[in-house]
Amino acid sequence: MKRQILCTVAAATLFTLALAASPAEVSAQSAGSWVDIARGRAGAGANASGMIQIAKTRSSSKNGVDFGHGFALGAGPNGIALSNSIGVGGGQAGAAHNVQLNLGRGGAHVSHGGVVTQGGNRRVISGGHTGTSGGQVYGGSHSTGYGQHTKAYSKSHTRQWGGQVYQGQVYQGQVYQSQPNATNSRSTPTRVIRSSGIRMFGR
Repeated sequence: MKRQILCTVAAATLFTLALAASPAEVSAQSAGSWVDIARGRAGAGANASGMIQIAKTRSSSKNGVDFGHGFALGAGPNGIALSNSIGVGGGQAGAAHNVQLNLGRGGAHVSHGGVVTQGGNRRVISGGHTGTSGGQVYGGSHSTGYGQHTKAYSKSHTRQWGGQVYQGQVYQGQVYQSQPNATNSRSTPTRVIRSSGIRMFGR
């Protein structure tokens, strides 16, 4: 699976560079993903936009171990956006992490976050989103936990090529209580689900 994702990213990057050199109309790219892991259930989601759109999710809850993974890629003449979230829970603990990367004509963005929780329902939520709007890149990351003892963080950094630097949020402790939006999501109590979607040159 990792090899397939790396090959997809490499192909999308080459395609994006080729389109960037052409006078084609600029299209915005975006990517977002999230995971929601609790005792006995797991969910994951992903969404993307651009001339190339890839969204893959996987979630499972089996033998006391809950797992979720969401991956999204959006690419076009304006650049390439990536989002990846992963989480796992077992026993008394749960953990999740996410990372976003956006490289475009207008700037660059990177964000990441994670959470570890213990006790209770050991639920963890982690996700993020990045995109381009009005020629400028944006994005963010959020993670939170609902166990008895939770440690979470979220960091974001955005730079517009015009020279101005936008330093995004940096949080320590429990952050954000809402679950991110997603177009592809799965929640399973006792079975394994794999889903994927790839769409090119279309809407």
